[in-house]
Amino acid sequence: MPSEQFRETMSRIRAGLRRKLTRGALLEDPEMHSLQQRLLELAPRELTQQAVAETRFVVIDTETTGLKAYAGDEIVSISLLELEGIHATGREFSTLINPGRDIPESSVEIHHIRNEDVADAPVLEEVLLEVVDFIDHAVLVGHHIGFDIRFLNRVLHREMLCHLKHPWLDTMLLYLAASGRVGHYSLEDVANFSQVEIHGRHTAHGDAVTAAKVFRQLVGHLGEFTSPVQLLIDRQFELGHF
Repeated sequence: MPSEQFRETMSRIRAGLRRKLTRGALLEDPEMHSLQQRLLELAPRELTQQAVAETRFVVIDTETTGLKAYAGDEIVSISLLELEGIHATGREFSTLINPGRDIPESSVEIHHIRNEDVADAPVLEEVLLEVVDFIDHAVLVGHHIGFDIRFLNRVLHREMLCHLKHPWLDTMLLYLAASGRVGHYSLEDVANFSQVEIHGRHTAHGDAVTAAKVFRQLVGHLGEFTSPVQLLIDRQFELGHF
């Protein structure tokens, strides 16, 4: 559970964020500055040399107003799940996000999150401390994870003048390595291959839970529990998908 000091810090940061934010404003807070330093000092190679079974992973999924992270679209929901090796610890962070703009009906049809659902939700900057603190020093996992990383990095660059340097694993690419197929596949496709039942599709939490279970199965298919994470990273690109 968060400490009283942490809750007080969050209360103070959120109070400040209710005022208009300027570029890099979060760095005026000592805790945010400390988190920025942790991101800047991350040593990706150290993480990739650890055995999969001994590595902390964070599975991430977001729902957004659209597909264009650098052309006006915003996050409307985010979920983070912690794994120790391939096993879920039960620790997670999930929240709706107020995107500060209308959610197009075309997006509502996919994730069913409407403007009224996020009217009282925090803006992403308000929970950035919790998101970065949760991720900490972990290898990131997700389905088409580059999409989620782009949205987070845009805000991190604007508000903390840094970005996620974390190694990452994409369950779609691991699926290609495990199945020998080529192309692009949905979470449903990969879950079916992995014999994982989907609950809460197109919700950040539901998709993160599914991706975590798929990741566990795919690592089993690839037989890399005791291998270094770097081997999984290499295998997701071995067929030359890009």
